[in-house]
Amino acid sequence: MSKKTGIRNEIFLLPGLLGLMVFIFAISYSVYMSFYRYKLGFTEPTYVGLKNFVDLLTNDVIFRTAIVNTLYFVVVATTLEILYGILLAVLLYWSKYRYLFLPFLLVPMLLPAVNVVVLWRFMFHPEYGLVNMFLKTFGFAPIDPLNDPTWAMPTIILMDMWQMTPFVMIIILAGLSTVPNEIITAARIDGASKLSMTLKILLPLTKNIIMAVVLLRLIDAFRIFAKVQLLTRGGPGIATETLELQIYNRGVRGLEIGLGSSMSVIFILLAMTVIVPYMIMVIKGWRR
Repeated sequence: MSKKTGIRNEIFLLPGLLGLMVFIFAISYSVYMSFYRYKLGFTEPTYVGLKNFVDLLTNDVIFRTAIVNTLYFVVVATTLEILYGILLAVLLYWSKYRYLFLPFLLVPMLLPAVNVVVLWRFMFHPEYGLVNMFLKTFGFAPIDPLNDPTWAMPTIILMDMWQMTPFVMIIILAGLSTVPNEIITAARIDGASKLSMTLKILLPLTKNIIMAVVLLRLIDAFRIFAKVQLLTRGGPGIATETLELQIYNRGVRGLEIGLGSSMSVIFILLAMTVIVPYMIMVIKGWRR
């Protein structure tokens, strides 16, 4: 490789390196500020050590609730989306009309989060929502899950499932389509049923793809801010309060830079605790 080519290749790396440097600076500054109490424009930064973390984890009920809600959403939404995505992918794989159904199933994934939230708010409106119009038609009482502490978070999970399950489905369907036809033909000759071929051939051969899509959904599930902010704003009460919402409300809107930085550090550590062990397991699975 010539010297000119080497220099040209290094130039193409510069944007990525610049982005990495900005990321490292932002994380480092957040960690630094997490040891201070500082309300922007009102007080000077005061070093408090680990007090921010202790207060958040022991004395702040809302923040602890936000941790529980975030983990609840990540675990339940990811699990249901993967299971439902696998089911849809398998059904489409065996269907002769997969290319007829596929475009319609992908529509939710293509919609922006704002459009999805507006649609779901309209569907569950207590007076003129589609769901309550349907219930009233059959003599049932109307429901208002977005203002019910018990059902608000499950409704957000259901909305996320509706939008993101097609993402899981299309990736797994692509993986199923790579299984050689010769294997399926041989299994059919041996008298294997579709269920047997699915459980013993298709899913085992696409295990690495399924593990990868689980990892992608885990990472994305932690980024729930937009949907919660637009749909419930953490309510009713604190039923749907999440870590990202807490960071925004107290760190950005409340100008509590030190406390917001402490929340961000806890959020990153929590996400890494969930994601990194699974990522290591996925990488080990790929190397086998």
